[in-house]
Amino acid sequence: MNLRKNNIVILGMTGVGKTTIGKILSKILKFKFIDIDYEIEMASDLKIHDFFEKYGEKEFRELERKILLRSLQKKDNTIISTGAGILSEKKIISEIKKKSISIFLDISMSNLLNRLKHNTRNRPKLRGDLKKNLENMYKNRITNYNQADIKISVNNLTAGDVVSRIIKKLNYEKIN
Repeated sequence: MNLRKNNIVILGMTGVGKTTIGKILSKILKFKFIDIDYEIEMASDLKIHDFFEKYGEKEFRELERKILLRSLQKKDNTIISTGAGILSEKKIISEIKKKSISIFLDISMSNLLNRLKHNTRNRPKLRGDLKKNLENMYKNRITNYNQADIKISVNNLTAGDVVSRIIKKLNYEKIN
């Protein structure tokens, strides 16, 4: 792993805790924090679900890609919390690998369903059959998620426990 990489990109399914973990980790490491979904909302002046309804997923992914690539180019010592579908094209995967340490937060389907069963309003891709939608998303994304430098299972862990494991992995990677 290239230790000159000064950014950390957090990847994973919707609802896994990327933003929560990213905020805590950024405070501990004294890094800046960027939430790509928040940046999209600021750039478009629309909530994510409203953006999806007005412009569709293709336009959303294009804006998401631009914001991520710009964040990776300009920032050092930054933790970037991505949207769940950010790894939709090879260029994005390549740029993340070149310019950051990537961390995949993994979660079991049962835990993810419990987290999201009453929290789908701002998640336009989850409308309808929640379990089926999540299973399809996971199946379509897992290969790309597994390309991350570090993988952490968040099952049955507190946010503090997840952050502790990430810090241990980061320190281990720096030693080797």
